[in-house]
This record gives sequence, structure tokens and C-alpha cells, in this order.
Amino acid sequence: AYNDLSSAASLAGAAATDNDSNNMTIDEGNGGCGPIIFTVINNCGIVETRFKVNKTTKMQKVFKAYAKKHNIHIASPGIHFKFHEKHIQPNDTAASLGLKDDDTIQCVNTITINTTTTSSKFKELQLYTNFTTCSHCNLPPHNNNNKKLLTCSDCASAAYHNSACQRSHWKVHKRSCAKLSQSLLPLKELIRWNKLFKVMKQQQYHDVSSSVGTKRKKKKRPLTWCWWHPDNENGITSQTLQHTNHIWNVAVEHWNTKDYLRAMEGMQFALEAYQSAWPYIGKGSGSFEMPSDDDVDDGRRRESGGGEKMKNDALGGGDDHNEMEIEEEGDDFFETSMILAKRLLFLAYCELDGGQIASARQRLVQCISITNTIIYSAHKASRTKNNRSAQFILDDAYMELMLSMEEAEADKILARHVANLAIANGNCCGWVDPMQRPGYMARSTVQLSSVPICPLEQRPIWCNELERNYGRILDEYNNTSRGTPMMTNQWMDVGCGRRGSGHDDHSVVSGRGWKEYVLFGTGAIESDYDAPFTKKLLRQHVPDAVTLAQEGGGEVIFSRLSPRTHIKPHCGPTNLRWTAHLGLVIPKSKSDCRIRVGNEWKSWSAGKILLFDDSFEHEVRNDTDEERVLLLIRLWHPELTSRTVLASQLVQEAIAKKEESVQKRYNPPA
Repeated sequence: AYNDLSSAASLAGAAATDNDSNNMTIDEGNGGCGPIIFTVINNCGIVETRFKVNKTTKMQKVFKAYAKKHNIHIASPGIHFKFHEKHIQPNDTAASLGLKDDDTIQCVNTITINTTTTSSKFKELQLYTNFTTCSHCNLPPHNNNNKKLLTCSDCASAAYHNSACQRSHWKVHKRSCAKLSQSLLPLKELIRWNKLFKVMKQQQYHDVSSSVGTKRKKKKRPLTWCWWHPDNENGITSQTLQHTNHIWNVAVEHWNTKDYLRAMEGMQFALEAYQSAWPYIGKGSGSFEMPSDDDVDDGRRRESGGGEKMKNDALGGGDDHNEMEIEEEGDDFFETSMILAKRLLFLAYCELDGGQIASARQRLVQCISITNTIIYSAHKASRTKNNRSAQFILDDAYMELMLSMEEAEADKILARHVANLAIANGNCCGWVDPMQRPGYMARSTVQLSSVPICPLEQRPIWCNELERNYGRILDEYNNTSRGTPMMTNQWMDVGCGRRGSGHDDHSVVSGRGWKEYVLFGTGAIESDYDAPFTKKLLRQHVPDAVTLAQEGGGEVIFSRLSPRTHIKPHCGPTNLRWTAHLGLVIPKSKSDCRIRVGNEWKSWSAGKILLFDDSFEHEVRNDTDEERVLLLIRLWHPELTSRTVLASQLVQEAIAKKEESVQKRYNPPA
């Protein structure tokens, strides 16, 4: 019924927009009937658009205006509108529906997205450049200059308005620039490989001669990029392959007997030849001839008796090849390449866990280059299975490379560069924004909106209830701080391990400390005597947050940040949930106590809620001499609130993926 929504972008003039961007007027003064004003909310009750229409206006016009407003460019059966649980049809009018002023209709979005990545068509890889503030003066780009800030040519991780800002900042920046530049080298190597790979894809084919019977013809043979193949001038031979396979298998035996150190040394030795071959990219090492479709077709004709055996100089150096031999040559390329990619990834796991960070990053970059080659070649050869298997490895390699940067204090900023490369490389890991890079990104079912900070006008209704009762919540916080010893003993350092979860959270804290009192979630008191009103209020108005905490997917806490404390930039584990902050005790100097989500800085206000997506990079600074106290709530992403079955499935998927990522570190590939 709503297929015309997909063409909404062409419906210019269907609606006129009022001064408020969320208010829209349609057919005002038309039809002789007085206008009415109603609201459209989304799945989770967030107000999206207010419409002013005549009672005789067909709802089809509303649908079209809504689609254009929210940039819907998809087939519309996944979207429908409801009023009092009744589906609205395009020919319905406000009068026929009985719509009155201040009524609400709901847009129900059940759209699914195709998440198959297209790494075979990935863009040119580039480092992150979208810095929003000058590293020297901490100001955004000048109003009269629409260009981006200029980045440091060495580390690509500091940005400036001009050379004057850079010179003024150099004394501060030079201490970190050299280290960042060194850590950036593997990423620059990956970009260099990508440029050479792009040139190869543009050439793509070269002529080779072949003969079928007595008739010779020119054929186009596809090229792929294979710097690790013995045919290249990289020092690798067939004997090298056999030798390294033997060494690797012996190392796996040591691993299985729990002689991990000896196993790791053997694995490093087994892959030394490929480490040595990597610098030869572009210096005589790279291209490799793949069997063409014609070869396979010729083989099929021979097997059915339709022609003589083909002599293929390019593959056999004058030897005869039948169909099976040709197919095995192609299979051998994919199989050996996949084995090498898996080995590089596993050894990178070991080196990361063993603190050999630089070596691990180098192997991850090599793994990424190989898997991209597999994906591109599999795409050309229509090998879906090879493509899919390589994509899993590619996602894992990018994830590990990003985490190796984010978990290193001096290299945190480089995580943005890795995410930017992964996005250009076919949206690996599901990422779409370099500032939003959680460990698990929901992408297999519903498309979840991604906004760093929820606008005030789109907040759920329960925010008003919590703000209205701010005073009583504050009283109960004070009671936990000054009450019985049982309650005061419940206060603990974030990440201390007493709760049984969040063990690593302490790593992002710098300064005097960050403490928490758990109301719901692991470590909470089972009874309600510590905060009866607050707990009852949350169960009544934010039940999904309570359920999420009780199932181990989040928590509800009183959060107390000490003076002069910094929570370093980091991303939450998943985009399945959001975080709400209700300000309880806020320092007087708000400008010195702030939170950054994505590229936007915000200050808290006592009795007001800040709702944001913590899968975006965020950090907190309390540069005052006062404590900052919040009621912190983890809750489902608003678009999952009313879809409990789907939310549960996504959580199970995230848990399974996490467990799988752990198991991969203990099971070396053959």
C-alpha cells in the first residue's frame, strides 16, 4: 500500500516546512475544513514530526511528506502507520480516522537491511581527517573557512587551523608525534598496498596465448594481487611453503601440549618468510595469474569428449592440464591464501596477548591485504563460500587492529584511523562512523538509528517522570552515602572486580577515582530498602532498563566522579543499548565538568537527563574541585524497547560472537 514512499525524494512541494524543522504543514486552507495538528512518533514513542493538515487531506500526502522528511529511500512494506492500533490506509483522511488536535499516530518501522559487505568494491583507503577542533586553540574551523582542519603530516592525529597554530603547539605535540608516527606505519603500509591493488584491478587482464587442438587464440587472463606467491620476486619458493607448513604443524603440537611459549616462537619462525616478503610489494612482487573461466569451460568440454587436451603455457609451463588440474590450481590459490590469513590472524592474537604489539599490528595488516585479495578474486570467480569465510577473517583483523590502538594509552587516537579504513573497506565490523566502533554492531536484522546524543524533543516520555522526581532520587542517593554501614560498603571503585563484571572499566579512569553504587545489575542489594522510591519509579517507567540489568546486559547505578578525574575516550561494547544520565550533584563550573559524545561536548544540569548512544566514542572530564554525581541507566536502544524478542535475539547473537572471539584465541588453525 505504501510503495510510493520509496520515491518520496522526488515529491518536492508535497509539504511546506514551518520554522520548527519538526513541524510540517500540508494543504493548509484547502477543502473548507479547519486544520488539525497531530504528532507522529516512532517505534519507541519518540516524537519525530508534528503535522498540521485539513480534515479532508488524504494520509497518503502525510506518508510522502514523512518519507521525504526522514530520507526514506527504501521499499515501503516495512513501514506502516497506526492510529489506536488500526492500520492507516493511504486514502484515509483525518476526518475518516477521527483524528483530533494533539492526537498521536505511530510509524512502525520493521525494515531489515542487507548486511553483505562489498569488499570487492571497496573505496580507496584513507586515514581519518574529520577533526572538529584545533589541537592548539581547541576551537572549530573558522566560520569564513569551509575547509577541514589541516592535519599533521607525520602522525595525521593532530589538526590545526593553519601553520601558526601548528608552530605554537609543536612544543606540546612533538612529545607524542614521533610515537604516533611510528604506530601509524602499518596503516600507511596498508594504504600503499591498497593503491597498488587498485592499479592491478584497473589493468585486471592481460593477454596470454593458449591452444585448443591446432587452433590458437588470444585470451584474457585475470590478475589478482598475491605478494605471498612463489612466482613473485619475494624470496618465497615451493620449498619454502613446504618447510613453513612443517614448522607450523610442529608449533601447533607444542600448543596442544600447553607449551605456549615454544609454540608461539615456532609460529613466528614459520611465518618469517612472509614477513620478509611484505616489503617487496610493488618492487617485483604482487601480481599473479588466476585461472580464467575459459580454462574451466575448456576443461569441461574435454571431459565430455568435445576436444583435445589444452596445453596451457601460463599455468603449466608446457605440461598438459585437464579440467581437474585447472580447478585445483584455482582451489589451491584460495585454500593456501585462506590458511595463511588464518595463521597470521592467530599469531597476531598471541602477540597482542603477549605484549608484542608492533609485530601483531604488522601481521594484521598483512592478513587484511590477503583477505581482501581472496574476497576480490572470489567475487570475480563467483565463489560465495570463499568470499564469506574471508569476510569473517577481515572483520576480526580490523577489530583486533582497532583494539590494539584503542587499548594503548599513547595510540588511542589512531583507533579512528583504523575504523575509517574499515568503513572504506566495505563497512567491516558493521561500522559506519569512525567515531562509533563498538565490539558488536547490530547489523543483521533491523537498522538502528545512530545519533550520538538524543535531541531533547525526541526523548522518551519517561525522562520527564525521572526529572519530575529528581529531588526524591537525590535524597535516596544521599541516604546510600551516609546511611547504614551495609549501604556505604556497597560503594565500590568502578572496575574493581567486586561486582563480577566490568573488570576492565578501571583502565579508562585517570585521576582521583570513579565510584558506583549498584541499584540494578550484578552486585546490587536484593531488597529495596536502600532506595525504595527510585527502584519503584524505574520499574514503573523504565522497565526495560531494569530487565536489561537483571539479565546481565547493563546496570543502573549511582555514579560518583571525584574531582580532577578524567574518564578517557572509549566506545561502549554495543549499539544495542543507550545510556541515560540524570544529574544529581553537579559542580558549579559546568564548563569544567563535561562529557564528549562523538564530536559534541555537553554539560550536565541537576535534575535533567542526558540521553546518548555510548557506542560512540565518549569521554568525561571533571576538572573542578567538586564531585559530580549521576543516576546512570543502561537501557535498550529506543527502537528495540517494544521489540523484546528481537532484542533478546540480538543480545544472544552478541554474546555468542564474544564467546567465539575468545575461543579463537585458544584454537590455532592447522
